[in-house]
Amino acid sequence: MHAEQSLAVLALLALASVDGVAAQVSEIASARLQPGDRVRVEVAGDPTLSGDFDVDADGWVLVPIAGLVRVVDRPFGDVALDIESAFKDEFLDLAVRTLPLARVSVLGEVKTPGLLWIDPTMMLSDVLADSGGLTEAARVDDVRVQRGGSVMVLSAAHTEPVPLRSGDRVFVGRRSFVSRNGPLMMGAGASILAAVLTGLILR
Repeated sequence: MHAEQSLAVLALLALASVDGVAAQVSEIASARLQPGDRVRVEVAGDPTLSGDFDVDADGWVLVPIAGLVRVVDRPFGDVALDIESAFKDEFLDLAVRTLPLARVSVLGEVKTPGLLWIDPTMMLSDVLADSGGLTEAARVDDVRVQRGGSVMVLSAAHTEPVPLRSGDRVFVGRRSFVSRNGPLMMGAGASILAAVLTGLILR
């Protein structure tokens, strides 16, 4: 019975893993980049052809071998197909992988706030880590992802991939003064109380 249960658990884990990979592939294929975003090209065994390439103001990216490729207003799956097909035409056995890198801003209580280029497979914890991690004043349950007029509030411990898009803002909130200084205030209060009691006793 235990063996059957173990096999069932393994099967469920395998299905979850397959579903997770499929979701990531779908997220990458459907991503749409904007000017200022980047396209990452990874060419196995040839770092000279690999790199992160900027999408220009007109919505094009210039990639070695592939040349100029239209990016804006196209699902990334089509962009990747154009780039990878160009490489295969030149190098039959060369393994090429492409990823969309969306530009997002990470602000608030992180150690190095600013712009980041992130891929759709990254988890929120990865994004925060790439921003230097949280400051001591950060409120871990108040990480806001703003897109246009909508805001999604998450925890810094969120473990699922967050479908961030170009132009999104990630803002980490700050703990209240009392929350940040509670132990210090309690310690000071205890010291004052002890001093008052001592004074009363010595009268």
